[in-house]
Amino acid sequence: MRRATPYVPDWQGQDRKGLIRLDRNEATVPLSPAVAEALVAHIGQHGVHGYPEYPQLVAALAGYTALPADSILPTNGSDQAIDICLRAFLAPGATMLVARPEFVIFGHSAGLLGAEVVGVPYGPDLAFPYAEFRAAATTQRDLIVFVNPNNPTGTAVDVEFIVETVEANPGTPVVVDEAYFEFTGVTVAPLIDRYANLVVLRTFSKAFAMAGLRLGYVLARPEVIDQLVKIRNPFDVNSLAVVAALTQLSRVDEMRASVAETMGRTKPMVLEFFREHAVPVWPGAANFLLVRPARCDETVARLRAAGILVRRMTQPALAGMFRMNLGTPAEMATFMKVYRELLPVLGGGEAKQ
Repeated sequence: MRRATPYVPDWQGQDRKGLIRLDRNEATVPLSPAVAEALVAHIGQHGVHGYPEYPQLVAALAGYTALPADSILPTNGSDQAIDICLRAFLAPGATMLVARPEFVIFGHSAGLLGAEVVGVPYGPDLAFPYAEFRAAATTQRDLIVFVNPNNPTGTAVDVEFIVETVEANPGTPVVVDEAYFEFTGVTVAPLIDRYANLVVLRTFSKAFAMAGLRLGYVLARPEVIDQLVKIRNPFDVNSLAVVAALTQLSRVDEMRASVAETMGRTKPMVLEFFREHAVPVWPGAANFLLVRPARCDETVARLRAAGILVRRMTQPALAGMFRMNLGTPAEMATFMKVYRELLPVLGGGEAKQ
């Protein structure tokens, strides 16, 4: 604990009100009116003085995932799902294999447990390092992690390779973080019945626009869920998150329409903008991009001054880049207008070395 450092978000303390917020990979639109109404109705009829109950949520998730209820464990965001799994599978001196840079909570939690992170670096083009990862997996590991698609790189991992890894390591848990599943439609969840060592993590923070309510879930074989539930406390998921999720899952078509607009209309429009202006961009597979402008720090600062937040990346592999999630078409039109006006000052991008 004393050697560890706390995870402090680089935006902590910032006043983000009234800004176009493309810096946290969160939805930029509020919950639908139907969800807001359901929350108000629940508070009016039931209050929040009672402990939450989960059977209805688990049943709804079973319908959404096409998995049995006893293969589902709701959690307080996918961060808690990660923490639960790592606490279950790692001990001091254990090893966790993952491609790096990965979602920061994995390395942070593993470090607190005294485990060693064996990180296989992404290549210079941010492609998944298949050969190197396969070689690293031939040594016995205590946990293997895939983030698919990865945050922060946006890199997708072939399902066939994940299956190959699961089959080649039957005694090792393989955790697949699918936080951005709704944006790709790619999942290994249907394979859980076939592989006892496969665990899938999901969240309501992204496509369902519920980051502030903190709701995620674990998908795994019932015998694995039986062990993980011992680590999650009985009332960790709050009742308002349950109410919001139930309403969302009864109106999945709305979420899918929003995702289709983001991935089918907004993302191609923004990619074409960057390419037209010779700014190097890595599209990734999800609802966010990596951009390498000629002068990253100045670009980020000037965008903020214009009311637009993007996230400057600090990992060595991503130095000189900023990450931005995709907002509404109107927000992205504003972003492109502002960026276009900055180009004469900042110049275009520079070729990646």
